[in-house]
Amino acid sequence: MNKAKIINKKSTNEESSTQQERQLATDLELISLLRENVDILERHPELLSVLEVPHETGQAVSLIERQVAVLRQKTQTQDERLRELMDVARDNERLAISRHSLAINLLAAHDLDDVISTVLDVLSNELSADYAVIKLFSEDKQRLEHAPDLFVDANDKALTAFKTMLDHKNIVCGKSTDEQKTFLFEDNADRIQSAAIIPLIAGANLGLIGLGADQVTRFSSAMGTDFLSQMGELISASLAVHLESNGND
Repeated sequence: MNKAKIINKKSTNEESSTQQERQLATDLELISLLRENVDILERHPELLSVLEVPHETGQAVSLIERQVAVLRQKTQTQDERLRELMDVARDNERLAISRHSLAINLLAAHDLDDVISTVLDVLSNELSADYAVIKLFSEDKQRLEHAPDLFVDANDKALTAFKTMLDHKNIVCGKSTDEQKTFLFEDNADRIQSAAIIPLIAGANLGLIGLGADQVTRFSSAMGTDFLSQMGELISASLAVHLESNGND
């Protein structure tokens, strides 16, 4: 019995010794790899957030300082991201209020002139456009003669510059062609560094809205166009009603 206990104890000691030897071999291998790759923490900074290094109270070891720096950087990045999301939320809220205000004003419009003035005022202020124009398509000679700044001939060959966006109801935001700028902004075309062009469509092609800016970055392809698209739909619906009403007068 005693002999069996001695044998079991010896076996347990041998297993423990074997485990220690394996652990020592692993440690030596890791130490060797770290010495050969002293910049491992610079190449893989994510390791700093999971490594645990015991240290006494007092001067912190460099690794701990790096861990703190990494965590501080993560916190700063998260704070910046949170601020960006809050800015986006505030912008979305402001645009929603503008869209609601436009809808109310369009419903209250008495005639086509009211619609035009409301649209230009809202879009110029909310989108900080330096230039804002509306061009409505018509084959009515009386309209073309009496309001040439507002109405353009629906068969004007210059409209081929807008064919694709009208066919697909696409909004142009950023760079526009020289032909498009000349047609919309006329004498101010050379001053336009960036533009947003909104097609007005309600069953048929009604016209175009042109917004221009002196700054290259004011309107860019990176801008979201959902707001412009929704505004265009509201304006098109209101224009369709008043254009038909005026046409019957």
